[in-house]
Amino acid sequence: MRRIARVVAVVVSWRQVDQLDACLAALDAQSHVDLDVVVVDNASGDGSLELLTTAAAAARRHPLTVVANPTNRGFAGGVHDGLVAAPRPADAVWLVNVDCVPDPDHLARLVAVLDTEPRCASVQGRLDRNVRTADGGVIVDSTGVVATRARLFRDRDEGRRAADVERSAGEVFGVTGACALLRTAALEDVAWAGEGPWTRRALTEDLFAYFDDVDLAWRLQRLGWRSRYEPAATATHERGGAGPRRSAFVEELNAANRLLVVGTHDTSRTIGRSWPVVLATTTLKLGELLLTVPSAWLPALRRVRRGWGAARSRHRELEARARVPARAVVERWFEPFVWGPWIATWWRRVRGRAPGVAGGGRPPT
Repeated sequence: MRRIARVVAVVVSWRQVDQLDACLAALDAQSHVDLDVVVVDNASGDGSLELLTTAAAAARRHPLTVVANPTNRGFAGGVHDGLVAAPRPADAVWLVNVDCVPDPDHLARLVAVLDTEPRCASVQGRLDRNVRTADGGVIVDSTGVVATRARLFRDRDEGRRAADVERSAGEVFGVTGACALLRTAALEDVAWAGEGPWTRRALTEDLFAYFDDVDLAWRLQRLGWRSRYEPAATATHERGGAGPRRSAFVEELNAANRLLVVGTHDTSRTIGRSWPVVLATTTLKLGELLLTVPSAWLPALRRVRRGWGAARSRHRELEARARVPARAVVERWFEPFVWGPWIATWWRRVRGRAPGVAGGGRPPT
């Protein structure tokens, strides 16, 4: 396995002009030498493109390429557009959200992990929230992606005080798409077939945004690749889907894409005896959506209906190519589901009627 030298960082931006400067500065400050930065603007219309054009023309440590999409292609589509526009082939792809600010040695530490682990496909560092507790404590955002037998997925240690989190470097089910390094050879290996070069299909464009990292993590596991967590690499993350970016459309995508990812990877045999908890949590989540963001409920169901056939087609392709049995991945990585904390959070959301969603989740009057 060749060593990781050249890296391309891909940033997909949509109406986040207020966060671009900090992200660009952090990327340009990276100590890893051979880095190209590609920023894809998904038709923001908020001044982002003008800011990016000016930044690309200025003197920079790492070259900056700007892609101006005429329409919003979502996260997966934007990533693929960025890979196509990358000025040079790369050994690894660094996905960085606009609301992430990685420390200067972040990328170098992730590259070192891939160099020492030939079968490691992806690695992420410790992401911390960009807000503090009342007494100034650091809040963890993610130390990796966790899968449960309820087919609910979460960022490990999300919302915990950093002082209470002791995580050593090691394997995880998957990495968050907010800030992670992916080996190009692994992306080529797990790419969906049938539509041109791998750069168009490494992520599942049908998902548009959200759960694409879970889908990729699951696929990497089925093809025999590993994912790792490296605590020495640190970054701050605001976490998207908040404020103007948290909308009924975001809620629709979150509800539908979970089911489409399960439809891509699962069968009744792999779910097995977990089906009652899967059914119960799915019913509760759809009920929550109906109560808190009613304008997203029918669109979410329609999105599942439209996408189900394609999800099952991807399932058949994956089963034909997989090197690791589906049940083996579930048995190793899918943790027992703990009802108490999840129900408490679910009830707070139901009672709060989705605070932060445009219009409170209700149709505009």
